[in-house]
Amino acid sequence: MMNETLNQKKNLRKILIEKRNLIKKNTNLEFNIEAFNQLTEQIKFNAIDCIGSFMSIRSEISTKQLNTKILKMKKKLAFPTIENNLETLTFKTINSHKSFKTGKFNIPEPTNDNYEIIPQLFFVPCLGFDLEGFRIGYGGGFYDKTFAKLKKLNLAFYTVGFAYDDQKQNKLPVEKFDYKLDFVLTEKQLYTFL
Repeated sequence: MMNETLNQKKNLRKILIEKRNLIKKNTNLEFNIEAFNQLTEQIKFNAIDCIGSFMSIRSEISTKQLNTKILKMKKKLAFPTIENNLETLTFKTINSHKSFKTGKFNIPEPTNDNYEIIPQLFFVPCLGFDLEGFRIGYGGGFYDKTFAKLKKLNLAFYTVGFAYDDQKQNKLPVEKFDYKLDFVLTEKQLYTFL
């Protein structure tokens, strides 16, 4: 059963990458301020000091406007790094120079002179998401393992998938370690799974 689910995910990833490439080519709108405002109203946004986001790569929905909005709201903004071949992510704030280096998998990461922090809200990249709040990523399990680790530490945080609306699937194949998102924010709307 486990191998079957792994094969389903592997095949689905190929399909979803192609689909996202087409979406990116045909979609201009990437940030929905109304949907973002709905998110801030549904959570204790004022109590959040730091927000984890990511630098979009390849055909991912652009995070440029999202990250700019977070900074304009005077929140600390942190990005994931993969340190010393760990299976979990470490988040580092960006400094005033916004200095990045190329990290593992050619993903931009904050340089080592930025300090580590644990965000209370995470924006998460997706290849796809379903109507139950599960996401499929690139297969490394970094976000799932990071969120499981933070839960074990009894830390409170929110998780928000950030994707195109057309990346939505009816139901994704799910394994026991897959972490369910609290929300998904798309260019069209906010999905809530709390």
